[in-house]
Amino acid sequence: MEDPNGNLEEDAEYYDPNDEAGEYAIEGGQLDQDDEMMDEQDLEGEENDQEPQEEEEEEDLVDESVQGFFEHTDSVYCISINKAFPDIIATGGGDDVAYLWDLNSGEKVHQLKGHSDSISSIEFNYDGKLVATGGMDGIVKVWDVQTGNLLINLEGPTESVEWIQWHSKGNVLLAGSADCLGFMWSTLKGDVVGTFAGHSGAVTCGMFTPDGKKIITGSEDCSVKVWNPKDSSNIMSFSGHGFHENIITCLDVKKDSTLVLSGGDDHYAVLSNINTGKVIGKLHGHTDSIVAVSMSNHNHSFCHTGSLDGSIRVWDMNTLQQRSTFKHKSSITKLKSHPEQPLLFSSSVDKSIGVWDERNGQLIKQFTGHQDAILDFDITLDGKVVTASDDKVSLVFSLNPPQN
Repeated sequence: MEDPNGNLEEDAEYYDPNDEAGEYAIEGGQLDQDDEMMDEQDLEGEENDQEPQEEEEEEDLVDESVQGFFEHTDSVYCISINKAFPDIIATGGGDDVAYLWDLNSGEKVHQLKGHSDSISSIEFNYDGKLVATGGMDGIVKVWDVQTGNLLINLEGPTESVEWIQWHSKGNVLLAGSADCLGFMWSTLKGDVVGTFAGHSGAVTCGMFTPDGKKIITGSEDCSVKVWNPKDSSNIMSFSGHGFHENIITCLDVKKDSTLVLSGGDDHYAVLSNINTGKVIGKLHGHTDSIVAVSMSNHNHSFCHTGSLDGSIRVWDMNTLQQRSTFKHKSSITKLKSHPEQPLLFSSSVDKSIGVWDERNGQLIKQFTGHQDAILDFDITLDGKVVTASDDKVSLVFSLNPPQN
């Protein structure tokens, strides 16, 4: 891998952003991590159909947001919180524009113009000084957070950029494209330092493994591939009989960098070992495409899947058994595990954010306020959730009670 100075490091170590932990106050107090789990016997085969409560009259829906950003003129597709400077938020949308704005005031800090098509992905780098935007125009742009100036265009993809991810310790950026390729750039120079060729369909999802030693990509060609970031070589591929039978939409990797969880349009998820190259098993139960997966940061045996069927399922990776199920009233759009506590955050086409106890499916909190589907969200370490929605608005919600 490359260090911030552009040198390849043999044994580069990368921190897992999920290791940076904060505590959320839940209804005025800490969620007790030692609470008794539901009895395994009670959970087995049992679905918790608890759903976020929704007002009968949609127009009377309570807006629980504490702040918002209203400058976008089209759907807001993506949002990122600056982990180094958490008051700075980045959003991008269908208006081909990204914004940096202030979490507390909702005021615009910078407008980032230059894309010729929708901005589909946005993310701050490791030290919070740079922000990258990926567009459906096939361009990745890197901007200076302090000034809002465009620093460099990263070229390579010939079709839409599907996703981007920064290296966790340096200015190296990874992306997947609809042109069947993955790319890695040294952003200070603008050089392509890795091209990952081998998929025969759009590279819909991907990431560095938490230990930084491998790159994982998933594709519309129904395969997951493991790559060596130093020379772009393909280490192993998962495909064919016993694997996915349709487009792969999402993936996540366990914190110890041993297992990858992939979800797809075939209605099931697959757990695979990226060290041995063996498929461990399939997770069946959803009745529609799986569009979001996540690994638990609290219980390392748990993983989560979210589907267009509106349900979220918690699985035990040791037994491949379902522990609990909970539901939104419409399709899931994203899942995100709390960095430390047994909480799972979800967003949905039903216009709400759900906060759940992953151990038993209890709904801790539901946030409402949007007038259309929530497409993306991020969380802060002090208990705020920032959203991106089809209603052209980004809202801020807080788990903590307001300070008097």
